[in-house]
Amino acid sequence: MQGAFKEEARRVFDPLVVILDRVRLRPTTVTLAGLALAVAAGGFIAAHRLRLGALCLILSALCDILDGQLARRQGSVSPTGAFLDSCMDRLAEGAVFVGLAVHLIPSGASWVALAVLGLVASTMVSYARARAEGLGLDGKVGVLERPERLVVLIAALLTGGAALRFLLVALTLLAFWTFWTRVRHVERQVRAGRRP
Repeated sequence: MQGAFKEEARRVFDPLVVILDRVRLRPTTVTLAGLALAVAAGGFIAAHRLRLGALCLILSALCDILDGQLARRQGSVSPTGAFLDSCMDRLAEGAVFVGLAVHLIPSGASWVALAVLGLVASTMVSYARARAEGLGLDGKVGVLERPERLVVLIAALLTGGAALRFLLVALTLLAFWTFWTRVRHVERQVRAGRRP
């Protein structure tokens, strides 16, 4: 299902990738633009401009789709590019959650703490997969990978208020569940005889 969605997204955005290639834009530039937009999103969220934050986050997510497609089109896919992309994704997510934490200060310390927990959970989902794959094991299981987290965050920002807090709770719980699912999945692989 996710593979079919990715193929459809590639087809939809391919004309834009062609334009970016024609103006000789490099994939790394698109990756860094995505990070800058995520930092802007965090700033707008901290300033209680949630819809502007959501718009910047949508544009940042678009950059995250386009950089890989552009690299494939230009024949410049490399381990360095993939590594940079993953690192920028973590920084981008961090910027958004810091913005959320600041935004939630008037709601009380418990909501600020929840935003911090959301960041920790999101980071651990990505780390668990990267660590499993670094050991030669499969770590891609669970319900809340980065695209799903982005959808939840954007929905939270667009709705605001109590819905934002509810979605933040849901995101945090599901991210921790996904992390735990990945830990158990790796453990089962090792018990079945797959050794790093």
